Amino acid sequence: MRIGIDAKSYFQGPVSTRIVLQNILPELFKQYPEHEWIIFLDKKDKHRHFPFTQKNITIQYVWGNNNMLSNLFVLPRHLKRLKVEIIVFQMFPAFSSKFASVAFIHDVLFRDFPQFFTLKERLYFSPMRRLTRRATRIVATTSYVTQALVKFNYAQHPSQIDIVPLGVSPEFKPAEQHDNNRLKQVGEKFGLPRNFILFVGRLNVRKNIENLLRAVPLLSDKSTAIVIVGKEDWKLPNLQSLLLDPQIKRRIIFTGGVTNEELAGIYALARVFCFPSHAEGFGLPPLEAMASGVPAVVSDRTALPEVCGDAAVYINPEKPESIAAAINLLLTNENMYKLKQNAGLKRSMLFSWKKSADKLMESIMKSV
Repeated sequence: MRIGIDAKSYFQGPVSTRIVLQNILPELFKQYPEHEWIIFLDKKDKHRHFPFTQKNITIQYVWGNNNMLSNLFVLPRHLKRLKVEIIVFQMFPAFSSKFASVAFIHDVLFRDFPQFFTLKERLYFSPMRRLTRRATRIVATTSYVTQALVKFNYAQHPSQIDIVPLGVSPEFKPAEQHDNNRLKQVGEKFGLPRNFILFVGRLNVRKNIENLLRAVPLLSDKSTAIVIVGKEDWKLPNLQSLLLDPQIKRRIIFTGGVTNEELAGIYALARVFCFPSHAEGFGLPPLEAMASGVPAVVSDRTALPEVCGDAAVYINPEKPESIAAAINLLLTNENMYKLKQNAGLKRSMLFSWKKSADKLMESIMKSV
């Protein structure tokens, strides 16, 4: 079968889509070599090295400055020319019914939580419902996203939706499994202290970094730092007024964007991971932290309890005192720390990119 994959975000684009593509494609190619794979990449990335050269893989570079417009007006003519039987679209499927399609939907949080999105974002995503209803099948990453798709009428019938959980890469592992010299280099490069609380994610209002900072003066250990890894993204939080407080400013380290290898090292060096996000369609960073042997403090809402199970300590993201209490519990109660550390390692083993690829392939096969 000739299977197309919309991979225009493989090199750059939304972080969640990029992570999925970079991890799920190798597994699809390895597990299902009997199929022909037509991979659509953004033509502005033509100078970049795509690391797969198998004879059953064809690369097609297309215009991709706007994912929705590209899927609607550019990809369909290539699909016809290349005789693609089914394609996996990212977020926006095409109108055409001349080929089977799977719409990979990471979330529709902009519907339940419009306050966390700019007007530009909401307008961009607004056609998604009408387009998604044209897809042969829909892939959601969690039951939470599935319920939202049904609630907002994105599917013609709930049975049309398949759940494909995300995976955890093997590079995320406990500190004792890393090279000590490499961990030391990472720590020195970013000026990481001996003990720190880690946040990883895009720096936007939905991630709730403001309340994480407000929790800092409430921590029992007045020397523990907060390390924030990520780039500014879309609707930005107003952190400047909080950083005027010397109790907060002296304990915050912003690393900006980091490489995957550096990120794995930072996770392994952290004492506790804190993810007080207001809303998530999946929530991959807590799983990455758990796989790294770092107990996670996460919000008690949306998809996070579904993903983290009993392995995390849950907080009310609206209350800085709740965030601080959870962190204090892990920092002062060694038994609880070990309990959550071991539970996190066990929980993270339930998620792999091989399982994700298998689930996606099941959805693809249902579509033809």
